Amino acid sequence: MRTIVSTLLCAALAAILLSGCAVGGKGGNVAQGATYFVCTGTMFSDEPGTVTAVHAAVLDALVALELPVTYEKKDNLVAVVETTTAEGSPIEINVAYRKADLTRVTFTSTDRVDQYKLSGLLEEIRRNLATI
Repeated sequence: MRTIVSTLLCAALAAILLSGCAVGGKGGNVAQGATYFVCTGTMFSDEPGTVTAVHAAVLDALVALELPVTYEKKDNLVAVVETTTAEGSPIEINVAYRKADLTRVTFTSTDRVDQYKLSGLLEEIRRNLATI
């Protein structure tokens, strides 16, 4: 019985680690509630609005969060904006046309980025999109 439980726990841990995401804690102290969730890869959300409006909201969100724009390019169907966090982790934000008044915002990172930072960035984009 102990072997089965150990095998299942190892399989679950391997699945989490191989997925590109992991759960950890500050100083390894997960029991004290200092957990965080990091992801390497892609997170996306479909937002109402045109590529131009969502792109403007992305740029406004980066200014509000004091994140630098290291690269930017836009046309009527796609916009690409790159930034870095204070830790130096690069984040690429793709804004792509899905259909009339629906645009997909995709966050991609090659480094481990805290999921809550990406969620905060998305919330700031939504807040700026509501004012446009």
